[in-house]
Amino acid sequence: MELLIVNNTSPFVNDLSSMIRDLRISFKCKLYSEIITEELSSYKAVILSGRRNYNKATNIKNNKIIEYCNRYDIPLLGICYGAEMINLFFGGSLIKMKNTIHGLVKITSINNNIFLPNQTSIYAYQSHRYAIFRLSSDLELLCSSSQSKHEVFKHKKRNIFGVQFHPEKSGIEGKSIFYKFLKVSKLV
Repeated sequence: MELLIVNNTSPFVNDLSSMIRDLRISFKCKLYSEIITEELSSYKAVILSGRRNYNKATNIKNNKIIEYCNRYDIPLLGICYGAEMINLFFGGSLIKMKNTIHGLVKITSINNNIFLPNQTSIYAYQSHRYAIFRLSSDLELLCSSSQSKHEVFKHKKRNIFGVQFHPEKSGIEGKSIFYKFLKVSKLV
């Protein structure tokens, strides 16, 4: 079994694939429209990439992927748009920001978690115009920043995670986040 990267047309999907390849993990990267939900059982974990533009078909497909991973307890990591979709799936909400965020932002752990020990900070690359406004009650907040209160979260009962930023553009700290997710997923 291997990892599935869902390409939601993110401009950073090549960076994501390269970083996972550097970790020597077997994976497939498929465009969201190529995903057959029933075939998700052949993967050990799933990563939802960010996206470039709004597309209703992308939202519908990602919702089905999240539902499947939740139902069958498949570890899931949502990046930026992927994290927003996970939050929406579980009943949270989003807000359109006044300005699009591009660049490095200091992310600080507020709860000890698999990605960062308590009160540890990293600089992570942001590129988004929406942010999580209300975090679902099914999700636990792990990290925050001055730009977005809900930077990293985890499902309270499942190995489902979301990061508002782009680990694939965040250097060694980003690679560490992927490694820790893959470790929880029993892929390393």
